[in-house]
Amino acid sequence: MTQRWLRPLAILMAIALSLPLTAAQALTEEEIDAVASMTTVVIGQGLEEGDVEARAEWRPGSGVLVAREEEFYYVLTALHVVRTQGVEYGIRTSDGKVHKVDLLKHQDSILYFGEEVGDYGDSIEGYDLAMIRFESEVDYPLAVMGHAQDLNQGDRLYISGWPDPGPEEARRTRQTVSGELTAVFPPAADGGYSLFYNHDTQVGMSGGPVFNDQGALVGIHGQGPANGEAFCIEPELSRENSCGLRSVDFVQALRRNGISLSFESPPVDPDVIARGLDNLETADTINDIYADFTNLESLLRDGPSGGCDSMLLGDPCDGF
Repeated sequence: MTQRWLRPLAILMAIALSLPLTAAQALTEEEIDAVASMTTVVIGQGLEEGDVEARAEWRPGSGVLVAREEEFYYVLTALHVVRTQGVEYGIRTSDGKVHKVDLLKHQDSILYFGEEVGDYGDSIEGYDLAMIRFESEVDYPLAVMGHAQDLNQGDRLYISGWPDPGPEEARRTRQTVSGELTAVFPPAADGGYSLFYNHDTQVGMSGGPVFNDQGALVGIHGQGPANGEAFCIEPELSRENSCGLRSVDFVQALRRNGISLSFESPPVDPDVIARGLDNLETADTINDIYADFTNLESLLRDGPSGGCDSMLLGDPCDGF
């Protein structure tokens, strides 16, 4: 980890990562959707019309705002959403602005919590998680960090993300889908997945936040139901359920990397809910994904990075 990455966090090194157990009241589905609207982002490379059709690796994914230090914001997402290195990414926030992150000039703007292994990145050593940093002076709400270690089978969960309707459709609409937690496992050796839930997730929602019924972040969505031989942890459950990673594993991974971040604690600020309810139309609709991201430069168009979305495989990643 570079000193440049650590420098914006230096002030926070003395802050403990422990999260106080604060009782919070369950929110309505509409209120949780409002929180999700304010904190869920789109992450994508520079796009031109036809790119997504040409290669699925350019397909945008989702993420969630988790921390801020002065002018720097930190977005948690899935590693496979930002697998391509040395390019310029855009992070689209709830006000419709796209914030540029140039990894060619600032490689330290992203921190990976795992590493793709194999010829095509078909497995992940560590966690399928990454944290990407962008700079802005705008005041954006942050997700409230929950206590994923308290999750139990049958708990109601809500997943927010930006489904991809297909390469010929430029319009995007954020969605929150609800369902129940099916099972909790220790983190898997391949990717660190530990949560199974029966939500109807779609391509493009990878990296999006998983909220509990109090609107607190308890996980990151990773994959939809398994197709073929690709599965999370347990084959039978994977065929019928989506899977994700616990937020507590992200917090512990930060600690192992010697990084401390200050997180928002429960309960959710009512003002965030109110702002979300008032701003749904602007926050949750992208009329033209190409127009929003076309000013970014996709610097590796001639060379896939590998991984399951690479053209070298020939087939897109089902369930991602």
